[in-house]
Amino acid sequence: MTQEQANRIQTIEQLPSQMAQFLQLLDAFQQTLLSESEALKSNLTNQLATTLLTKEKLAKDISLLTQSIEARLKTKQLTLSVLLSTQLPSNLPLSMQQDIQHIITLSNQCHDLNQANGISIQILNNINQHALNTISGQEAPNIKLYSASGETQTPESIKKTLGKA
Repeated sequence: MTQEQANRIQTIEQLPSQMAQFLQLLDAFQQTLLSESEALKSNLTNQLATTLLTKEKLAKDISLLTQSIEARLKTKQLTLSVLLSTQLPSNLPLSMQQDIQHIITLSNQCHDLNQANGISIQILNNINQHALNTISGQEAPNIKLYSASGETQTPESIKKTLGKA
């Protein structure tokens, strides 16, 4: 961000209050993601359902606020990516610099936590699907296995017997 861009940012009305609201929403989103993570670890399906509703609402609120901030910035020929750049000029008020750094940190933490939760959900889904396939006697679809030579084999090409004695 340039000094001139920082000067334009300072003239945007209500931006500091929107930044504070953005921080509150991100903090609530992070807490929801932590709750989701704990529910996944503890197999608390009721808590997961509640957490999902909260997560969806917060994601929508964050999206709406982001659009509002973008619209305000656009009036000064700026973008959110410029506002949230890691190189902040010194003529930007210290409180705004701190808010921007906090938003960047919280956003990264939320992204990482959401990604980890998504991976956990996918792993649990794979385990459950495999268990259901095993119980029902169905072959799992689209499983790729590797032969002794390292070539990919699909389940159709795999023999049903383990081998000959």
